[in-house]
Amino acid sequence: MQVDQQLFQTKIKPLFAGAVFCSVATVNAAGKPHVTPIGSVVLTDPQRGWFFQKFTKNIPANAEHCEFATIMAVNDGKWFWLKSLLKGRFKAPPAMRLNVKLGPLREATEAEAYRFQRRVRVFRHTRGHAMMWQDMARIRDFEILDYQPVYIGQMTGQQFK
Repeated sequence: MQVDQQLFQTKIKPLFAGAVFCSVATVNAAGKPHVTPIGSVVLTDPQRGWFFQKFTKNIPANAEHCEFATIMAVNDGKWFWLKSLLKGRFKAPPAMRLNVKLGPLREATEAEAYRFQRRVRVFRHTRGHAMMWQDMARIRDFEILDYQPVYIGQMTGQQFK
């Protein structure tokens, strides 16, 4: 799918920014697929993005074997789904897949770490925040190769207009 700057800014980037988590699918050396939930996918422009890689065991090993992956975001908003079901159409994409080429693991910049901490700051006074998100230091960049909208019958016919 061709993606121009307006479509990226108005439909695709908001979908990924609002997703509670995205799924990253990779394949191991034996050809077995593995899906990993990632809560930190950031699209920087129509060709690139990154995510924090902290608890993932399979992505690093699978990336050594195959540098390609698929990232999927789903709009899980209850009001979004209720309004869409009542109207019989989605105003915005309910989900999107990105075929990507994974880059090397690198240290996060201060700005990238701040951006993520701003996203999870509502939880900063919990024990879980300290255990999961306090030390987010390593990022994996990716290059977006292709956009694949998720179509759900007639309800998704107008989502990119």
